[in-house]
Amino acid sequence: MRTNVNSTFNEEVALVTGAGQGIGRAIARALADRGATVAVNDVDCGKAERTASEITAAGGRAVPAVADVSCRDAVWAMVEEIVGQFGRLDVLVNCARVEPPRPQGLSDDEWWDRVLAVDLKGAYLCAMAAWEPMQRQQSGRIINISSVQAFLGKPDDDWIAYSCAKAGMLGLTRSLARRGMHLGITVNAVAPDYIETEVMQARWGQEKLGELAASVPLGRAGRPDEVADAVLFLVQAGFITGETVHVNGGRFVLP
Repeated sequence: MRTNVNSTFNEEVALVTGAGQGIGRAIARALADRGATVAVNDVDCGKAERTASEITAAGGRAVPAVADVSCRDAVWAMVEEIVGQFGRLDVLVNCARVEPPRPQGLSDDEWWDRVLAVDLKGAYLCAMAAWEPMQRQQSGRIINISSVQAFLGKPDDDWIAYSCAKAGMLGLTRSLARRGMHLGITVNAVAPDYIETEVMQARWGQEKLGELAASVPLGRAGRPDEVADAVLFLVQAGFITGETVHVNGGRFVLP
């Protein structure tokens, strides 16, 4: 992996999960802008194809990679196809997630199982599938997209599972970082605060987003590209592993 901050990723292949929209989409586009070939994962075929098409229309290289990350067989098949097509896998960004509001008809237990299956187990399955080609290459970058809610927590029933899953990603990050230390594989996490995406706008509306943004010390919500900047930094950072980069507008600076 390159470590020069001015380098591009012209020979690298990246897989970004949950890249059909929001933060994942911004990360996929940022990696492609720097020259990486990007496999755009989403469980929704249309969303994956849309992001991949946006990248190729802008002159980048991307392919859709449709799979439910909570399904082991689907994940392994996806990674095998990527490696079979491009010969390697250099970067994995685990961004796929399920978050509130809970769909009608799901019980508390069913909601808990679904959130942890996608947000935490999904990250684990993708990391394990990517580990073999990365170990063979003796290089790789795994970046887990956690959340400020891993640290703050929320008392609402629908949010408890999400906070737990995102906190679990931090333990996964440190464990895999230790495993990869002598293999050239670094594993880090990024923990965003409130990020204004098209998903959030549709879900909360501008008034609610304004209230959330006002709680951030910098006085505004973050942008998806600002999370992508942190990911790009970690892709190039060869001497950082097991750490969490907070993209939270100073959330933990002020009391």
